[in-house]
Formats: sequence, structure tokens, C-alpha cells
Amino acid sequence: MNNPSDARSLDSPAHDQGVGDPGDWTPVIERAFMERLLKVLGSSATRAWLRPVHELVEEHVAACDAKARSLVGNSMDAANVRFTLLAVAAYEVLEPVCGSTKAASIVDDCLNTPLREQILAGTRAMLDEADDPFTALVATSKDREASYFGPSFRFERPVDSHDCYVLDVPGCLFHETLVAVGHPELQPILCRFDLNWADAIDPARHHLRFVRPVTFASGTSCRMVFAREEHLPGLVVETPATTGTAHPGTDAGAAETVR
Repeated sequence: MNNPSDARSLDSPAHDQGVGDPGDWTPVIERAFMERLLKVLGSSATRAWLRPVHELVEEHVAACDAKARSLVGNSMDAANVRFTLLAVAAYEVLEPVCGSTKAASIVDDCLNTPLREQILAGTRAMLDEADDPFTALVATSKDREASYFGPSFRFERPVDSHDCYVLDVPGCLFHETLVAVGHPELQPILCRFDLNWADAIDPARHHLRFVRPVTFASGTSCRMVFAREEHLPGLVVETPATTGTAHPGTDAGAAETVR
């Protein structure tokens, strides 16, 4: 496997710097995943498996690909399906040796840890530099709906206003791929990848919040909510200096500034 640093760095799935086809980024994620996997397994890999683990994972990807081939309609699909199958293949290699719980934990670590700091930093920089972080994040989300995910995902926008953007995803290729290969239990691992950029949002700094009340990991659809957080100017609130009756304006020391 090549080192992930050989490829162009991945700033963030939510930070568009000319990122178009996910085919540009799935190989970066894959190399980082495999590097992390080999590091986590360490010397135990040679004792537990007679062949190199990365070769076994690649074989399982190929086997799963045959089951999911009907879901691929374009190059974006091919990359997004492979992203999903990477998690599945690694789980299938690990599970007979490690057990299901530990195998899932390792896959989660390898998928969501290696690029997390880069993704957080890229997203944070985008929001910090934007004149209006809410508008910038929503615009990036809309762009990626078309340029990164494509028509094999279904998107609906029940709310799209100046203050709130609600994105429903009733059709998710990641979920459909997991179902096709018989591993829907791995859905939470795939869904957690979004937290690598969402956790960069600081409501106090960026005056917006992002929540996912439901995903395919817990329901039959995914909903993402982007909302402005009201930022009021500083207010002067009079508070009593003692436990007695307040007399506004009688004690300058009783004035408390709330920001």
C-alpha cells in the first residue's frame, strides 16, 4: 500500500476546494485506512493471518463488488460503493479472528480516525474565513449533493430558508450497498464519517448548529438540519446586589453584562 501522504491531502468532505468526483478522494481514504489498520494490528497480523492483511481485504472488496455491481451507474457510484466496501471487506477479514465487536471497533477506528484532524481543520478554516458560515456550509452541502454523491442518492429539501436548511436523504447508496452485501449492521460506522466535519462547527463562533436527528443507522432515512443560531448584541441586565428587593439603578455594581 502507498502512504496516504503520497496523495493530495483531504481537507474535508464539507470543504469544497475544487473537489468533484469522489474518485479523487476514495483512494486517499483507502490508503489512510490500510495504513491505520496495519498499525493497529501490528505484529499480530502475521500471527493471525497467513497472508498479508491488505491482500485479504482487497480480495474481499472484489468479492463484495460483484454483489453490489448493479448499484453502480457512474464514476461517483463506483467510488462511493468502494468506500463502503472497504469497511465491509476489512470487517469480514477481521471478524473470524477478532469477533464482531472488536472487528467493528477496529474498522470504525481505521475509517474515521486517520483523516479526522485534517477534515476538522479544513472545515474550521472554511467556516472561519466565510463572511456567512451558515450560507457557506449550506452552499457546499448543495454542491456536494450533485458533485460528490450524485443521482444514486436521493435528496429532498423540505426547508430551505435564510435561517434553516433541512436536508432529507430518503435514498442512500452507502446504505443500499451495505444491504446488498449483507452487512447493514455496519451503518453506524459509515454515518460517523460525517462527524469528522460536523464537529468543527462551533456555535458560539460560527453562529450555526448542525444536527442529525436520524440516520439510516437508527431509522429508514437520514435527516440533516443546518440552522442559524441567533447572536444577540450584549445586553445589560440589572441584578440585585443582595438577596433583598432589587432596586434597579441604585447600585452600579449590580449591573451585569450578558454577552
